[in-house]
Amino acid sequence: MSGIGAYAAYLPAYALADNRLDATEPARPGGPSRSVASFDEDTVTMAVEALRYLPVAPVGRQLLLATTSAPYEAKTSAGIVHEALGLDPGVAAADLRGHRSGATALDLVTATGAAAALADLRTTRPGAPDELAQGDAAAAFVGGTAAAVLLARAAHTAEILERWRLPGERHDRVWDERFTAEILTEAGLAAARRALAEAALDAADHVVVSSSNARAAAALRKRLRGSGDDAAVERATGFTGAAHPGLLLADALDRAEPGQTILLLSATEGADAFVFRVADGVRSARRGPAVRERLAGRQTVGYGRYLRWRGLLDVQGPARPAAPAPASPPMHRRAGWKYRLEGSQCGACGRVTTPPGRVCAACGIAGDGNAKVSLRDRAARVVSVTRDHLTTMPETDVAIVVADVDGGGRLTAYATDTPPGDVTVGMTLTPTFRRLWTTDGIHNYFWKLRPAKDYTDGQ
Repeated sequence: MSGIGAYAAYLPAYALADNRLDATEPARPGGPSRSVASFDEDTVTMAVEALRYLPVAPVGRQLLLATTSAPYEAKTSAGIVHEALGLDPGVAAADLRGHRSGATALDLVTATGAAAALADLRTTRPGAPDELAQGDAAAAFVGGTAAAVLLARAAHTAEILERWRLPGERHDRVWDERFTAEILTEAGLAAARRALAEAALDAADHVVVSSSNARAAAALRKRLRGSGDDAAVERATGFTGAAHPGLLLADALDRAEPGQTILLLSATEGADAFVFRVADGVRSARRGPAVRERLAGRQTVGYGRYLRWRGLLDVQGPARPAAPAPASPPMHRRAGWKYRLEGSQCGACGRVTTPPGRVCAACGIAGDGNAKVSLRDRAARVVSVTRDHLTTMPETDVAIVVADVDGGGRLTAYATDTPPGDVTVGMTLTPTFRRLWTTDGIHNYFWKLRPAKDYTDGQ
């Protein structure tokens, strides 16, 4: 048997519910909103957040990153995720591209036991009709049968010019959805019916529809008699590109009971249909909070701030030079610190030194055999806070903290996902992998600290 062994979903801490430039009255409550990644997030950082608590593929298997918005064109972005997770070099890392790549990644997870992150960051032109209908998210899966068993799989390919982007462009081009909706609806129904027939089912207990075309998604939910629970999630996040089938599947697994069936249909450039039976271990297979817990914990971001984060609003920054670009040799030599947040634990006194070094910062004894310990999953308590009002980041100011890590080690890092004025001495923060800045075409990734969230279940 094949299927899903464990899963997790990641939604950024922010949501945009109003994109009016000349708003004079508050937005009407209950309207659509979109999930918004912070200025220091991209598909790599969101993939790391989704995958970091999963039992990732063993040696000989693959780590896949499915996205339409990779931070690099020629470079393999999955390799950065691999390094940040501290995986064995024997685990191959590969990128999957395109709107259909999310379904392809799920197919490979169930067929080969691979681990996959489905992550996307969606950006439209300001004021575009579907601006609030596009969102940012990530979901991650590893192969197995603890969460769900795959009963059937069907595909239907249809070459159609529906949503596309040329190299170097930031925004998707979209054909009239009234024309493409009919084609995608027909493809989706064909794939869904074949998958249900192969699984010997007339219908599934849960119907999940993901489509880049909103008209097609609505038509398919109606024809397949879906409850609309998946549409409620989409209304709160927007269509999240390659991540969307994974995000909606994760929500369905959150809610489904063991023994129930799930029909997952992704209708994009054709269609891919999966039929799963929920396994007895589905509750323990979820790593981290449920999708709807993440939705409930978001904070609202203003439209002007969102535009600055995306680089869609050109504003005057401080009169200071850009941060220097990282160089390849030191990044490679210090990969343990930069990507995995490793410190060195002294063999003599047991104290942790950060950044790692041969000489212990506590007792002064040098030792080549000092153990490497990762601090990325440990809590840290703030002992000092400084606010930078001349940052080159798209914020008016940011908080820089010094924090003592549980178990040893001290970090100096940026705080994120919280207003700088809310960061106080004694506050508990947790590491999160983020992009610091981009200079000379090189993305500089490192770990920041964010508030430790009190979810009722999971990490």
